[in-house]
Amino acid sequence: MTQVLTLSTYFGFAITIGMFLLAVVINRRWPNPLTTPLFLATILVVLILLGLDIPYQAYNTGAKYITYFLVPVTVCFAVPMYRQLPLLRQHAIPIILAILIGVCTSVVSVCVVCVLMGLGDVVARSLAAISVTTAIAIGITEKLGGVVALTVSSVIVTGILGASVSDVVCRWLGLTHPVARGVAIGNAAHAAGTTKAMQMGHIEGAMSSLAIVLSGVSTAILAPIIVRMFFG
Repeated sequence: MTQVLTLSTYFGFAITIGMFLLAVVINRRWPNPLTTPLFLATILVVLILLGLDIPYQAYNTGAKYITYFLVPVTVCFAVPMYRQLPLLRQHAIPIILAILIGVCTSVVSVCVVCVLMGLGDVVARSLAAISVTTAIAIGITEKLGGVVALTVSSVIVTGILGASVSDVVCRWLGLTHPVARGVAIGNAAHAAGTTKAMQMGHIEGAMSSLAIVLSGVSTAILAPIIVRMFFG
């Protein structure tokens, strides 16, 4: 039975979509950071692959087609951003400053951790774009000379974690303004976090979408400079 499933081109695609829909149902019934659809669906897929002893390569034969939608979906985030243009103009300076500070903090913290733990410059170059959406992070890592595979896995974990705890963290920090919440989530958890921000509200979703774009551009410019300051 397992062999029949893995030989199907659509197995990975079907199991991924199916587990995500199941996770959505569970999250609606028991809303909790641990039942965030993206996080829970990932855990369910991993458990199925381990339980049925299905190799990742067999799963990815069909699942890889989902990644083709990554760039178009990222571009589609421009729609809610366009609808909130008056609000963007009103808060332009605070938004830009917040994103620049967030980008610098992210890259510097990665470099500091790598220095303190003796991980070396290759790891730092691979994780410098950890808070940038995958489509942009891959290009940044290639320019920095890092390991793309490490970048992709780290970005995925960052996005899942950010989407799972963003609501709780915003409450802990007392972030109630929709613009602040959206910018913070998009800047830290990129596309995965933006899906959560859109659930919070239209303004949060629009600001998070904007943060994805601006943080991506800012990281592409600032990451090489910051990494060079630490590792030469």
